[in-house]
Amino acid sequence: MWRWEDHKKMRLPQDLLLILASVIFLAFTIGYFAYFRRPEGTPWPMRVLAILSGATTGGIISEITDTRATWGSFVPALTLLLLSAALYGWAILTTRRQRLSLAFSGDAPDFLLAEGPYRLIRHPFYTAYLLYWLGGTIAARQPLLLLAVGVMAAGFAWAALREEAKFAASPLAANYAAYRRRTGMFLPWRIFGA
Repeated sequence: MWRWEDHKKMRLPQDLLLILASVIFLAFTIGYFAYFRRPEGTPWPMRVLAILSGATTGGIISEITDTRATWGSFVPALTLLLLSAALYGWAILTTRRQRLSLAFSGDAPDFLLAEGPYRLIRHPFYTAYLLYWLGGTIAARQPLLLLAVGVMAAGFAWAALREEAKFAASPLAANYAAYRRRTGMFLPWRIFGA
C-alpha cells in the first residue's frame, strides 16, 4: 500500500526516468518479437543488434539506478525519451496495415511508405531507438555509454543502408530515389538542413 512517507523516499527525477526508460524498452521488446515480419527468420546481424540493445539498455538502467539524476540531466533525458516513445508509437500506427520486415531481412520491398513520420524521415524506428539510447545515456550520466550508443548508431546506419540498397534494386527504385531526395535518413531535412 502506498504511503506518503514512502513518497518522500522517492528520488523523483531518477525514479521517473527509470520507469520511463523501462516502459519504453518493454515496448521496443514487444515490437521486436510481435510486430515486425520475419520472412526468413531473424537475420544474424539483427540478433547481434538485439543483444547489444539489451546490454546497452541494461547498462543505462543500472546507471540510472545507481546515479542520482539532477534536474539538469532530467529535462534533456526526459525530452529525448518522450520524443523516442512518441516517434515509435507514431511509426507503429503508420505501419500497422503494412507491417515492415525485421532489419537485415533479405526480402524485396513491395511498398513504399511516405505517410506519418515517413514524410519526414526514412527510418523513424531507428531514430526512435537512437533517441532512446541517447536520452538514457543522459539520464544515466555515464559518458562511457556513448560508446555503446555509437555502436548502436553504426549498426542501425548499416541496416538503413542495406534497406535503401534493396529499394534501389527493386521496381520501386525511381519512387524511392525521389522520396530519398525529400527526406532525411534519421533527421528531417527541413528542420536540420543537409
